[in-house]
Amino acid sequence: MNKLPVLFVSCNVETLRAHQEGSGLARIIWGKHYDSVLLISSGEGIREPEILRLAGRGTDALLMQTLLQEQGFAPGIFSPFSRERRQLLRALLSDAPGELTELRLNTGMAESDYRRIGQSLETLREQSVLVICLDDTADLAGGGSISLHDRQLRELLHGWAEDQQWSSAMSGAEFRAGTRAKTDSRPLEDPTVCILTTAFSLGGSQIPQRMFGSYLNDAKQTLSGYGWMH
Repeated sequence: MNKLPVLFVSCNVETLRAHQEGSGLARIIWGKHYDSVLLISSGEGIREPEILRLAGRGTDALLMQTLLQEQGFAPGIFSPFSRERRQLLRALLSDAPGELTELRLNTGMAESDYRRIGQSLETLREQSVLVICLDDTADLAGGGSISLHDRQLRELLHGWAEDQQWSSAMSGAEFRAGTRAKTDSRPLEDPTVCILTTAFSLGGSQIPQRMFGSYLNDAKQTLSGYGWMH
């Protein structure tokens, strides 16, 4: 079965939610059928991942909980009022999903933890679940989106891809004994890096195949991101 894309989207969520017209993101997944949408975001003031059941029967929420528990995480499932997130989905996509779930990640975990989360949830892409990793830039100066050409982000992605190639070529014991094991244990505090690390692992630990961006209005409020298409 073909995998649905993984999208890393950087935007001011409040501005985008208030924007009534489509963001153009639907063009990136044109022709791709999805039954459910999983949002992955960062949460302030939480100590462990949380699963939010926002619309639908909650089948995806239960499956995610099981997949994450198998990796040693203990996420609870909550059912908050979700009008804002539904409005956001209408702004992002042209077709509303039958089921909407959000995984909120805490900052401060090790890089390897975010990688394991991404790897464990990759199977959802084969089950008609469209994954959108949401980087909210509302707290940045001016509230603008990140630059996809930012040197640090490019170096991070290429570094991760090179590390993945080395890990595939070396035995597990050799890889764990190397310097990579040390960097994997460092806590990540930047929400953008936390979300991007998870998206990278969900995308098969490869360089993203797509870059996209769009203006929302004449004030140059933007949405930008990366796409792992296969």
